[in-house]
Amino acid sequence: RNQGRFEQSWSEKIDSSGIVTRFDKEGVFACEPDGGDYDTAPDVILYISVLLQTLPDLLNSTDTDFGLSMSSFNAKLAVTSPGGSVYPLHIDNPQGISSGDTRKLTCIIYMNLDYQDGDGGELRIFCGKTSDEGCEKEEQVVDIAPDGGMMILFWSDEIPHEVLPTAPDADVSEEERDRYALTVWIP
Repeated sequence: RNQGRFEQSWSEKIDSSGIVTRFDKEGVFACEPDGGDYDTAPDVILYISVLLQTLPDLLNSTDTDFGLSMSSFNAKLAVTSPGGSVYPLHIDNPQGISSGDTRKLTCIIYMNLDYQDGDGGELRIFCGKTSDEGCEKEEQVVDIAPDGGMMILFWSDEIPHEVLPTAPDADVSEEERDRYALTVWIP
């Protein structure tokens, strides 16, 4: 995070009247990896390449054709600082495909090989409400630890999610407690 490639990360939210507002994610920094990063981050470039060459075809070859493309993509390597930094609740593509934002599928790979229970930074996914025999139930929430090597997939324009406090008991200077996530959005 100190190599000069990372900038303040931000996201967007839409209020009930449809107004889009941009907001900074405090303590979260990101860069958009590209081929020029190969010398300093070859694994990141390899992960992106393999994902784009295999995942769309693999998912499209199931019984349901998801219409995923390998033609273009967005990628972000994010580092969330310790000391309780969070990602507020958001949807990656809040306006949907029809607005021109082509992100369909969010693919996150966690790069925290030394992650321990209690380090925080869990991804919280809101799966919506379910019904049982006509009765409405509570919203379903799933928390996923950012264990190194874990890959998570979800629809970019449908799934609300947030990141819980990262290493809330640590100081921001404890870089070994940083939370790294590589996100690739597939159109």
